[in-house]
Amino acid sequence: MNISSADTVGVSLSRLELFGWRGAVEPGIGRVVSAHGDYYHLVCNEAEGEILARKKKSVFARMKTAAPDDMRPVERGERPLSPVTGDFVRFRFNERGDSLITEVLPRFSAFERKDPAARRPAQTLAVNFDALFVMMSLNEDFSPPRIARYLELAQDMGEAEAVVVLTKADLAGPGAAEMAELEEVVSGRARVLRISALTGEGMDALAGYVRPRRTVALVGSSGVGKSTLLNTLAGEEVAATQEIQEWSGRGRHTTTSRELFRIPSGALVLDTPGIREIGRIGEEDAFLAKGESTHRWRVKDG
Repeated sequence: MNISSADTVGVSLSRLELFGWRGAVEPGIGRVVSAHGDYYHLVCNEAEGEILARKKKSVFARMKTAAPDDMRPVERGERPLSPVTGDFVRFRFNERGDSLITEVLPRFSAFERKDPAARRPAQTLAVNFDALFVMMSLNEDFSPPRIARYLELAQDMGEAEAVVVLTKADLAGPGAAEMAELEEVVSGRARVLRISALTGEGMDALAGYVRPRRTVALVGSSGVGKSTLLNTLAGEEVAATQEIQEWSGRGRHTTTSRELFRIPSGALVLDTPGIREIGRIGEEDAFLAKGESTHRWRVKDG
């Protein structure tokens, strides 16, 4: 891929801006790059590297700060938010200990799984991304109905583009009938890219998405090649990967938590755990992949 470096494009930008912030640069704003239990790793202008923060529970409430004009928030109603990887937050900086997150700033995009039968209104899978890469491999994982469900969830994700990325193009793929089914499922709702991180096939098509200060979120089943794609874009191994299992034809899951990486192009890549199952109440049988349940939403991190 021929992608320009952010080092020359954004030389005068602050660290927070390099990590995707497009509003007024003020003290006490950071971006969550990973979350581990009650603790969050943030990047900000107050310190180099990452700082450790936790929520200030006594003041942590619902969204109320206006987003910048070009980061319009998704309409999610009045409900408490908890920080997740990719969020922009306000925090109180403590250079000698843990900083305190006091507010989650409005999300301009969010990919969520909604479950009418669950107590919580939604499970947030990715936030504040410019492009959502819905990834599926061209081997045993291939399932147009599953892509259809991802795209349905993406309909109200906000100011972002959905892109179907078919990985492992170097392997023997589905037949013409299955590819025609995929075209019908997508039906203009997303661009479809076919790539191989191993051979480089189709990788140039990603250049328009992995641009400085833009965030790409990777979602899909375990083993479809999310971490492999991240490593290829980064030019080094930043996420662990494993080989395809011979007995199943599937890759083995490696990512166990959401992490935000800044790659040499200056883009931000949000790597997410694999989703083993995704379904919806009331779906027609024709809308299901083989062996998947029809009775309720189920999304499980792999």
